[in-house]
Amino acid sequence: MTRFTVGERFGKYTLLDPIGKGGMAEVFLARQAGVEGFEKFIVIKRIRHHLSEDHSFVHMFLNEAKLAAQLTHSNIVQIYDLGCIGKSYFIAMEYVAGRDMSAVLPKSKIRNIQFPFEYALKIASNVCEGLYYAHNKTDSRGKALHIVHRDVSPENIRIGWNGIVKILDFGIAKAATQINETRAGEIKGKLGYMSPEQVMGKTLDHRSDIFSLGVVTYEWIT
Repeated sequence: MTRFTVGERFGKYTLLDPIGKGGMAEVFLARQAGVEGFEKFIVIKRIRHHLSEDHSFVHMFLNEAKLAAQLTHSNIVQIYDLGCIGKSYFIAMEYVAGRDMSAVLPKSKIRNIQFPFEYALKIASNVCEGLYYAHNKTDSRGKALHIVHRDVSPENIRIGWNGIVKILDFGIAKAATQINETRAGEIKGKLGYMSPEQVMGKTLDHRSDIFSLGVVTYEWIT
């Protein structure tokens, strides 16, 4: 992987700060500039360089973008762009200034402050709104997509400084129309939040996400 430098140009974007890295992709805060001083902060998620020539990873990455781009809801991070610069495939998505719940809860614990019960329920309610929309999403012909997030966890629930709640990363979501569906028995997600069916590698539906959100909410209120 090439070394990142602040201010690196990436097509029409300027990479400002690395904000995350996983086994499949690296994530940057970026700026998109336009005419007459137009400027917008976004997030760039690009495939890691050593995987760029792995066709199965590229295919999975593209499916993530195509699927997520169909979801337009106030509680789901929006996808703006999908492309390839050089040999780097990327997604440009909405930037939400704030913190993931995985960072909020430990802060409360360190300060010996119980996370407010009403906040926990309000956040969970917003996540329910986003999931309900995704679970009931249909294609242009009205055919159900049967989307399941499969990774509802504190890391993927972001709270904006303005109080808005956003679900992140439908990257391992599964839709009946995806070409490269996960192989039977393959497990993806975070073990502590998985439904029993997901742990056993069984076929999942929307109820698995509801189970995971239940675990997350229990964690918040206890």
